Amino acid sequence: MKKVFFYGAISLDGFLSSEDDNLKWLFDTELNPNYSIADFEDRVDTVVMGNMTYKGTQKLLGADSMFPGKEKIIFSRSQTGPIAGDGQYVSGDPLPVIKALRSGNGKNIWIVGGGSIVTKLVKNDLIDEFWIQIAPVIIGTGKRLFEENTYEKRFKLVGTKRIGELAEIHLKRL
Repeated sequence: MKKVFFYGAISLDGFLSSEDDNLKWLFDTELNPNYSIADFEDRVDTVVMGNMTYKGTQKLLGADSMFPGKEKIIFSRSQTGPIAGDGQYVSGDPLPVIKALRSGNGKNIWIVGGGSIVTKLVKNDLIDEFWIQIAPVIIGTGKRLFEENTYEKRFKLVGTKRIGELAEIHLKRL
């Protein structure tokens, strides 16, 4: 069975993006120039994210450099059909989609962003590991990684790492 990973960055106050879905605060954060996520990317063949995360990342990186060689599943309330490269827009509840992906063949699944997606998956014990990079910036308002909800979960701390100005924590579901 495939594993489900979250790998992504948040602000010091816990936001994935600003209120208007802007990620500039993250891309303005200095990274170690020798840092690479290639080892992590080699472990996954599917990326899942919300439409706002997809559009915000696409705006900053360009469509061609977004997760080449990976199947992309983009949750959207308004878009349908295929996307550039290997992938598609989907709508509705992420739980059956992730459960179907988990039972398939291949590598693991990378949850890139979307607080409501992450919240549903955490609530249903469907994220196996987290790599969360914390940027030294407070943005005040925005879209949280962990939305308020009725759940309490505990994780095992696997490791910590400094990546330039980012502090990364690696956690596993108990």
